Amino acid sequence: MLVRSLLSAGIDTTATALASALWCLARHPGEFARLKADPGLARATFEETLRLTSPIHTFCRTSEGPTRVSGIEIPPDAKILCVLGAANLDPQHWSDPDRFDLTRKNRDHLAFGAGIHGCVGQAVARAEAEAVLGTIARRVGRIELAAQPAWRTENAIHALTELPVTIRAS
Repeated sequence: MLVRSLLSAGIDTTATALASALWCLARHPGEFARLKADPGLARATFEETLRLTSPIHTFCRTSEGPTRVSGIEIPPDAKILCVLGAANLDPQHWSDPDRFDLTRKNRDHLAFGAGIHGCVGQAVARAEAEAVLGTIARRVGRIELAAQPAWRTENAIHALTELPVTIRAS
């Protein structure tokens, strides 16, 4: 079951996050230049993409017992909507949260969940993304938007349905 989870759950979200990384790099050529100058920033590029675009925007949970969050009482068995995309853009936590910045220290984003609800495949996703983005850094000269991208219109998954780009070799 663990291997099945790694293979099935990670495909869509990893592909979604990689497409979002291309979108971010196309929109921020200065950051792409920074990645090209230092392909070792591939992991940071992925983490910042996850923080900024949060492929899984919302997730539901059920409280096990009475608890308090930000001064609000939550009874046992309450349905809770976790809005990960909003948390990853919270200006009380992130300075200039809408800016794509490869030097940001962002290991505490919630794109992969947290604690016992952390994504079981996050290490695999990070390894895959680091390999792909490192290769792009070394082999691609420019990434440009060829037209406006199209995003899925749903609340749970934040994913591109179309990303027209022009990629030029180094």
